[in-house]
Amino acid sequence: MFACFHVLLNEFRQDLVSGEWVLFATGRAKRPDPGNGEAKNVKQTKADCPFEDPEKFGNEVVATYFNQDKNDWFVKVAKNKFPAVLEGEAGPLKNNGPFSVYEAKGMHEIIILRDHDLCFCDYAKEDLARIFKIYQERYLATLDHGSRQYTLVFHNHGHGAGASIQHPHSQIMSIPILPPDVKRSLRGSEEFYKKHKKRVYDAMIDWTVEEKKRIIYENQYFIAFCPFVSKTPYEVRIFPKESHAHFEKMPEEQLVHLGDIMKVILKKVKKSLYDPDYNFFIHTAPLEETATDPHEFYTWHVEIVPKISMTGAFELGSGVDVNVIDPAEAAKLLRETEI
Repeated sequence: MFACFHVLLNEFRQDLVSGEWVLFATGRAKRPDPGNGEAKNVKQTKADCPFEDPEKFGNEVVATYFNQDKNDWFVKVAKNKFPAVLEGEAGPLKNNGPFSVYEAKGMHEIIILRDHDLCFCDYAKEDLARIFKIYQERYLATLDHGSRQYTLVFHNHGHGAGASIQHPHSQIMSIPILPPDVKRSLRGSEEFYKKHKKRVYDAMIDWTVEEKKRIIYENQYFIAFCPFVSKTPYEVRIFPKESHAHFEKMPEEQLVHLGDIMKVILKKVKKSLYDPDYNFFIHTAPLEETATDPHEFYTWHVEIVPKISMTGAFELGSGVDVNVIDPAEAAKLLRETEI
């Protein structure tokens, strides 16, 4: 009998036809899985939760944020035990046959929230402001951790949204390539600006305000709405009213207002859609050290995507998304849901 040794694969490979990148991270297959089928809905106990006491379960904590009681932590930032990218700086672009390949290196951290039983929307807006401040700080920390062509902050809620551990946590990952979706958004935003001498997101927001059909909630600094061209049912985008390309440069006085609108929208999503699995992520311009500053034409924003529908063969075969919910009706339901 021969022993079988599996070599872990960690690299970005570029498709020859589309030019899009695919990340191969086979070590991620070792992540804990709460179960399949009905078992995935069984809530993990604190005793079995690796994030209840991160150090006890072998997590390397790199930063701790405390409450007023210094014995009580609020957030712990740990290196991901099953990273999609290995820590360090990727080497130069290489060729493997006709294909372009990058090492999958950068930084992959877990931002662990203290309370095992709270959802993101259960936190007070002031606490959410602190969390977004931590996002900013860890985002800037990527400057000291190797590959940093792009950094993404994201949050998975529920097994169907990719959360292998139910304890509330967000993630931040820096990578050596510019993601295709971000690249398309930057290119489209720049082309719109050159043609119309106006930011495309400003035009989108102005028309949404004029139409008054798809706005869900707004406060002094932010507005949340279902996009006219929503790819998925009940998709929500949150934009700053004062346009800026870089999330990490958002003024501190605006953090509590971002916390407010995130809390309101996620509570409305939870109540009106019966606590669906969802993802949210922050789309921001690339770090200024690696790209021309796109402040003139791009605006950072938060995208919230409830996992309501499944992707079928038509979507996969055509690349055309199918949305079965009118964005105006989606916004109406969320707007009128009392919390």
